[in-house]
Amino acid sequence: MASIVLIDDDDDMRETMADLLAIEGHEVRTARNGVEGLQALDDRLPQLVLTDVEMPVLDGRAMVFRMFVENLGRENVPIIVTSGAPDLGEIARALGTPYYLAKPFPLETLTATIDKALTEAIPARPPGLLG
Repeated sequence: MASIVLIDDDDDMRETMADLLAIEGHEVRTARNGVEGLQALDDRLPQLVLTDVEMPVLDGRAMVFRMFVENLGRENVPIIVTSGAPDLGEIARALGTPYYLAKPFPLETLTATIDKALTEAIPARPPGLLG
């Protein structure tokens, strides 16, 4: 299936999602924060990034913007953002991604969103950052 980098500071959430995605046939690498997420991207570029928005050390928003500033092909990877924040749709629009999941979400919604993002492969385009 697909190579996915999954970034979430909640150990239980991260491990559960990674296990479920592995059962679906995906190769999943995990990170606990945006710094570790960027390191995972440096190691090997995935087909998809699935990241929480609210994390310590480097949050999902800052990590996504650094993906574009530091480049190296990372700007072409589709990104799904997740959060329990009530304004997640606005956050996703600010990051330029059409893909987001409001926590908590059912497994079917997770897999459907991942399938959609992999099929459409629309990379995030933060407004005003990329021409």
